[in-house]
Amino acid sequence: MAGALAGLVGDTAAFVELLAKRQPEVFAPDAWPAGVPGPKDLDEVLRGGLLRVPYVEMVRAGEVVPAAEFCTTRTVAGRREQGFADPERIGALLAEGATLLLPQLDQWHPSVRALAADIARTLGRRTEAFCFATGPGRRGLDVHRDDADVLVVQLAGEKEWTVHEAPADGRWHPGPAPEPGPVALATVLRAGQVLYVPRGAPHAATGHAGLSVHLSFTVREAGTGGMWGAIGEWLAGGGRAATLPQRPATEAELLATAAELLRLGRERLAALTPEELLRLARGPLPTVDENGLHGPHGPLGQDPV
Repeated sequence: MAGALAGLVGDTAAFVELLAKRQPEVFAPDAWPAGVPGPKDLDEVLRGGLLRVPYVEMVRAGEVVPAAEFCTTRTVAGRREQGFADPERIGALLAEGATLLLPQLDQWHPSVRALAADIARTLGRRTEAFCFATGPGRRGLDVHRDDADVLVVQLAGEKEWTVHEAPADGRWHPGPAPEPGPVALATVLRAGQVLYVPRGAPHAATGHAGLSVHLSFTVREAGTGGMWGAIGEWLAGGGRAATLPQRPATEAELLATAAELLRLGRERLAALTPEELLRLARGPLPTVDENGLHGPHGPLGQDPV
């Protein structure tokens, strides 16, 4: 789905600059962004009968609600299967103040998958999607930091957002932020509007009018741990170590193997640039064919009908 990011934020080059500055911003697209589902679409998914844990969760007073409270058990091909979303129970919990979470829509919702894949390719960073539904005056999570840049698309109702200034350096952790610092942006997001929340910026959202539903695209970024892990994978992927004995028998053979591994590692690392390491740490990006956007065949290899 070409131009997915532009459909949300307009000028993509200006948005990339905003990412670098780490400043929150609200965008108001002229039309409903192509591919973004509406509340009716998600309600149909919820009532379609196939939605199941872990692709549906609920949170109440900051705690995860046990699946047994909002799911049902079914008999499928003679087997009792648990964890199917029960729309009536979910509606009752929403009315009581719980928050509904649909994780990883990019893994199971076709148009959202296409949007997330296009954003990932445009920014060169892995992108996931989550959906939240919250009642009026309710807050799903207290003030917290996310380890990702987030694009929030308001789908229905209104939600009041408070976004604090992003941390000045990389010495912070995701999770609760009891001392969030100065407010950088306070706004009420309305249906069709888009909010950018910088990575690490403490924030909180409260339902403002009616049932509030929003879709979040989380744009992941590499950290030190990810880069360190990528170095290990890079070294292991050289292949030349396969010529060494797998179980050296003597002390001398063990030392000789250790020395050769160090030599091979130094030789391979010498060819690794910082730019390539960052690309590896950001993870493989989806291709067009992987997401079925322009490929000639369907998911099972047959021509689409």
